[in-house]
Amino acid sequence: MRYQELENKFNTSNEVKFKLFSLEYIMKKVDTGVEVYAELYQTRKKVYSSFADAMNNFTVYNESLVDNIDRIQIIE
Repeated sequence: MRYQELENKFNTSNEVKFKLFSLEYIMKKVDTGVEVYAELYQTRKKVYSSFADAMNNFTVYNESLVDNIDRIQIIE
């Protein structure tokens, strides 16, 4: 998955569901910015100011989403 493809999907639907390391994650626009969380752990939501901020600062196993961009699989 390339960064630009993921960003385009997010911008068109305001939400992206993806799989990374066997967990499913949801990234969606909310009033305060962009919310990211694992579907299994919906009480652990993180909010970021923008898509780029979320990609650079949300971490999975201490690596940002940008660092794992090749492992991300979009779920339709």
